[in-house]
Amino acid sequence: MLGEITLTRSGEICVHTYTAPEEGWCVNSHIVETQKALVVVDAQYMLPYAHEVTAYAAALGKPIERLYLTHFHPDHILGAVAFACPLFALDPVATKIAAVGDRVAREEHEKHGDAIPIRAQRPQRIVPPGVELIDGLRFEFLHLRHAETEDALMIGLPDHGILITQDLLYNRVHVFIGEHAFDGWTAALQKTQALDYDILLPGHGTAAGPELYGAMQHYLTVARGAYSKSNDGAELMSWMITAFPDHRGRILLDHQKRFLFPKQREPGHATSIGSRS
Repeated sequence: MLGEITLTRSGEICVHTYTAPEEGWCVNSHIVETQKALVVVDAQYMLPYAHEVTAYAAALGKPIERLYLTHFHPDHILGAVAFACPLFALDPVATKIAAVGDRVAREEHEKHGDAIPIRAQRPQRIVPPGVELIDGLRFEFLHLRHAETEDALMIGLPDHGILITQDLLYNRVHVFIGEHAFDGWTAALQKTQALDYDILLPGHGTAAGPELYGAMQHYLTVARGAYSKSNDGAELMSWMITAFPDHRGRILLDHQKRFLFPKQREPGHATSIGSRS
């Protein structure tokens, strides 16, 4: 297996987390194991890693009942073609995938060939915020606004204190700041920290406790300062590697250059936030 598996347990509940290697942007897919089925959160960026998720899930001996796509960034949605189950997303996320997902898939396919599909799978089911019982387990669906991106889904297991935050939080992985949402992100961190969850599963990096909120805010503060004094993407990348030398995901620092310094982008590359291209 090219990716890594970690387990998060709370009582009788186990969440299996698959983390892609650097080439796959160190993104997490979380597999919530219920009594009779599996609920997967996010689909990976590249198909080889998405297939590793589905192969691992098959070895658990339970069917994947649902796949939730938390937000419109390619590392979370493009592997969805590997899953034979209903796809769920928030309404604005599903709308964006339907509108431009295929274009994003084609752009990424041009870079990586058959590791990326040429079309993006469209969610068939819309997730309303609130609590839903799935195979006897309570899930809380939370609409996160104006953090890493404009709209994102967080999924809580309120009876077990587990919150799948996805890209509200990163843990020792470099953070994509391409949407310049420093103020909104800070407010979202503060609002989420007030919720009654103490086991946090981020979108990149390993599970942690509430201390991750402070670590994330520290990273954003450093990144904001470094961005303000950087003349180009290479300089910003150098600042962030110096400040956080042990962080994984340096590939994300490279990908965000075109969004933060669009006038310096390479010819022929789009600057759509959705594509991170």
